[in-house]
Amino acid sequence: MADYGLVLAAFTAPIEIGTTPSSMLWMFPLLAAIALVYKATKMRVLFTKKYLLESLLLFLSVSGFLIMAIIVLNLLSWLVTS
Repeated sequence: MADYGLVLAAFTAPIEIGTTPSSMLWMFPLLAAIALVYKATKMRVLFTKKYLLESLLLFLSVSGFLIMAIIVLNLLSWLVTS
């Protein structure tokens, strides 16, 4: 019974990930999971090769956009603060 209390207590104090460049790499596994689930729900018929290819393309396109946005925002903040 005490285990349920520990599980519920974990939701009141979330884990601190931080904002260091290495901690930002946690977005890629999350993005991969989102791409896989999104494509699984949007495709009418799942063929393994096509499903994996479309999931990979979605993952790469969103990752590329996020990386470009990170670069632009870092350059913008560098210009504003210098």
